[in-house]
Amino acid sequence: MEYDHMAELGLTEDKQLICSDVGFITSNDPLRDLCFKFVRNGDKVYNALQRYDSVISYALSRDDGNCGTYAKWLVPILLASGVNDKAAYETCTSMRKYMPGAESTLGYLSRQLPTFFCTETYEHAMMGIADQLDFPGCNISCNMFSFDGFELSKPDARTIRELIPHIASLAISEERYTISDSKYLTVPDNDLIDTFDKEFVKTVGRMDIMEQVRSALKVAGNEKAYALLEICRKNEIPVSDTAFIGTRNSDFPAMDIVRDSSGLALAFNGSEYAVRGCNVAVMSDRPIAAAVLVNEFYNGGIESVFEMIDHWTPEGLREWPCADRNLMNEMLAQFPTGLPEVYRVDHRNYKEVAAKSLEFRKKRRMV
Repeated sequence: MEYDHMAELGLTEDKQLICSDVGFITSNDPLRDLCFKFVRNGDKVYNALQRYDSVISYALSRDDGNCGTYAKWLVPILLASGVNDKAAYETCTSMRKYMPGAESTLGYLSRQLPTFFCTETYEHAMMGIADQLDFPGCNISCNMFSFDGFELSKPDARTIRELIPHIASLAISEERYTISDSKYLTVPDNDLIDTFDKEFVKTVGRMDIMEQVRSALKVAGNEKAYALLEICRKNEIPVSDTAFIGTRNSDFPAMDIVRDSSGLALAFNGSEYAVRGCNVAVMSDRPIAAAVLVNEFYNGGIESVFEMIDHWTPEGLREWPCADRNLMNEMLAQFPTGLPEVYRVDHRNYKEVAAKSLEFRKKRRMV
């Protein structure tokens, strides 16, 4: 066994961070970019895939629902549209847009505490982020696979291409479902679910390509929760001492666990279910606000974070006894005319905060 000098001195890590990529480190979604560039009406196809995924996973709670699985169903569509590994890497690199200050924020957090990415994004995007931001690839859990390693027959590719126009034509509902308020799906959602179940999933699901995809792509919502628990086990850090920065609906299962364990479950520019699973929500164009909150959690725990939020004004933060005054001053300097929106979130206000977060995402084209 390797001798650990730091552990012998009692200097072991006692907190950790797990985060998403899209909406926190990058402002663009690389899977949406691939669909937009290579698939006709790709933006509409991508929206339909994501809507189907979220509705069957959360509104209907179906056994086959696992939010984030849209990343798997997207693969045969991309293959049928001519995507290979070279094209995927080049597209993800050329269309990548970092949030302002992303590199310095991620660098700061990585030096402060063990930091990990957990995302359904493809390796074609995540390995580029690792290289450009000097982030260890071994701390990234993403969908690792090769487009070139899959075999899609010409007849199956033709069938998939024939299905795409109907998918793109589907109306996308913005209805937000809750167990207490919603008994029925909207008409657009009913049509969307019916179309996917009877045409796309039934047809493509039987193809040989989907067996290959299912064995290769491993990360969706449930797997993010498993990854969280495994990281906690390996690092011997409890969930209560874990910060999870989530942005997508698929982050809900992991964030729900962190929130219920009194860790920091932070929705950063979060989608509806990311906000539902959080105890803190942030809406900001710059990720430094998340670094300030994670640093407070690192030094004082979740109650200290809540107390800081209660003093979230320029005057209150200038007087706040934070552990890193330089970081705080840098955030205040970056927002001279108004601080990022930050909320404590619980069952009483999550609907209101989710609506604000969704509106923020729409204005910045994050949906």
